Amino acid sequence: AWPLLDLQIRTGQLELRLPTDTELTSLAALARAGIHPPEEMPFGVPWTDASGVDLERAFLQYHWRCRGQWRPEEWRLELGVWAEGQPVGIQMIGATDFAMLRTVTTGSWLGRAFQGRGIGKEMRAAVLALAVQRLAPNPKTVLETLDLDTDGFALQARRLLSMAATRSLALG
Repeated sequence: AWPLLDLQIRTGQLELRLPTDTELTSLAALARAGIHPPEEMPFGVPWTDASGVDLERAFLQYHWRCRGQWRPEEWRLELGVWAEGQPVGIQMIGATDFAMLRTVTTGSWLGRAFQGRGIGKEMRAAVLALAVQRLAPNPKTVLETLDLDTDGFALQARRLLSMAATRSLALG
């Protein structure tokens, strides 16, 4: 099995992990139900402009492509996010040339019904804590510089592959 399937991040109210194909279908339906008002576009790639079956198909293909194209030099970890056992959105962390650049990026979305509750902030903090605790050469210095509190986050994994993340956070 792929080692990243064992990765789980738990916070006070959230669970972040790679979704199964069945869970991806549920997350696609959540995205289809709406993430933002139709007249707005908060994403660099207007993927939410697609509708119905087209949106769901493109959503699934994108997530499968991220898994299939994973390489140490370039990766995107698209984690499903659950609150109280219910899917609420996706939190991505990824990197390109992490060994040389030591930076990660993040991106995310939440179903509209789950916005405005602090969930987005908590899920981003969770993946940044993962990056700092597992990827930074000197995690204590990075945490002090960022004033990033990792209390309440639990990382559970049997084995991790070499990773990086999104929002251009320098880790060293």
